[in-house]
Amino acid sequence: MKRKGLIPVLLAAVSWACGEAPEPSVQGAPPAQEGVSGRAPATAQGVPSVVSLRLSSGGPTAAPSEAALLDQLGLAFTPQQLLVRVGQQIHVVNSESLAHNIHVSFIDNDSTVFIADMGPGESTQVVLSQEGGYDVVCDVHPGMRAFIYVTSGTHAAFADPEGLFLIPDVPPGSYTASVWSVSAGLRGERTIEVSGPRTELDLTTFP
Repeated sequence: MKRKGLIPVLLAAVSWACGEAPEPSVQGAPPAQEGVSGRAPATAQGVPSVVSLRLSSGGPTAAPSEAALLDQLGLAFTPQQLLVRVGQQIHVVNSESLAHNIHVSFIDNDSTVFIADMGPGESTQVVLSQEGGYDVVCDVHPGMRAFIYVTSGTHAAFADPEGLFLIPDVPPGSYTASVWSVSAGLRGERTIEVSGPRTELDLTTFP
């Protein structure tokens, strides 16, 4: 499916649970909030960039046992941007009196990975096992759109439309910081050290 613009929403961060986060500082702005913050690529084609952190040592961590919720209500998906871990269950609910469906496509190759019809009050479960960005639409009401990002990281955040991001509550350690953008040429990763309450990163360019 060719993407149409998503409606921007507030910055979200995962520690691991989605939630609102204050806007981080940049050069010349007030002091940074505690956590890992900085700049990533700006929103492109209506899709935000995503910053993920995974520990440089040790194997992958298990996905959270708690399912993430994606609701259909008021002719909209809620939330419109959802961060989940690889293998984490997504519980999709149709909370209104209209019939919908959910059509999930992997953005990198525009391939359908899940599709299901949903009558009023019905629900379904989705598990996405490939890291990356996913476009979500209701084919019955094409104006209903959402974006899911699936990460292998233990901490992650959506950047805001300008590319600013904040990931709070990151324990000290060595991490691989990766940035995903719908523009593949803007993706990259690097090793970082978190040793204090504030770590500033510029993830707009890579060597």
